[in-house]
Amino acid sequence: MATSTFTGIVRSYGGRRKGVVSPGVLPMSVIVSGDSAQTDPTADAARMRIGTSATTGALFVLPKGAVPIMCVSLGGGTASDTVDIGTAADGNGFFVGISSVTKGTTSTPTGDLVLNTGVPADVQVTIDANAGSPTGTASFIFVYTVVDTGTAGESQPELA
Repeated sequence: MATSTFTGIVRSYGGRRKGVVSPGVLPMSVIVSGDSAQTDPTADAARMRIGTSATTGALFVLPKGAVPIMCVSLGGGTASDTVDIGTAADGNGFFVGISSVTKGTTSTPTGDLVLNTGVPADVQVTIDANAGSPTGTASFIFVYTVVDTGTAGESQPELA
């Protein structure tokens, strides 16, 4: 785990004074892994985990209001095929057809769960095969931000 963890939204005024410019939300990134051979996003084995293991470590759960920005493949898969990243309800809800093998492959979010209001509730992220028959533990950098009202000041109401 990180040495500092915040429960609130982290924002910056970009070096300017509070009240002069609008604050921006800092993007967050998590290294996550999953079994690229999964074909059923509702299966327990399809749930992605934080870290480099598909079977151990904390489950990767996006917080309510999260908006995916990008996914970068770190490789690890052993067949040159692609995977989808989404949820049990929508297996390709975030990223469609990202390489599970080629390091540095990036994907922008095009799935139906990518909303300007963010995900409507905390959601478990899953992986499943897209094309071909991928195998092995694939790892990714999942980058996201969270919805913020941009209200000046240090207090931000929790999303209802």
